[in-house]
Amino acid sequence: MKHETAHKSILIVEDDPFIAMDLEDTFIGAGFSVIGPVADVESGLSLIEEHRPDIATLDYNLGRENSVPIANALASIGVPYIFLSGQMSRVIETHDVPERLIVGKPYVPSKLLKLISRTIDKATPSSNSRSEPGSGIAFG
Repeated sequence: MKHETAHKSILIVEDDPFIAMDLEDTFIGAGFSVIGPVADVESGLSLIEEHRPDIATLDYNLGRENSVPIANALASIGVPYIFLSGQMSRVIETHDVPERLIVGKPYVPSKLLKLISRTIDKATPSSNSRSEPGSGIAFG
């Protein structure tokens, strides 16, 4: 998978330090350049202003806040994102966010990497594959 992700950047927004470290190790091992991880909305929005990622993984629940403002900011600049959440029904029912992809925790790293790769391919204008607008839900 490294050849598909080489020179691609991924933003990690995750408030659990152990999950954040695991994601970082997984993504670096797959060849990504990691932005973050960050654990709150303000830090996530600041990083987006400094570094435009190719894709992002967003923990939905960030303590007393959620990552929807980050999702909306990413959508406004055309960056795809994937929610990682142990509260999938809450994400689905509570917030209408564009192009929503949701992976349940605990996730399977290999399945998450495949979903990320497909999502990047769909978002890349030079991709040969066609994608229809809409939303999807992936269960890990």
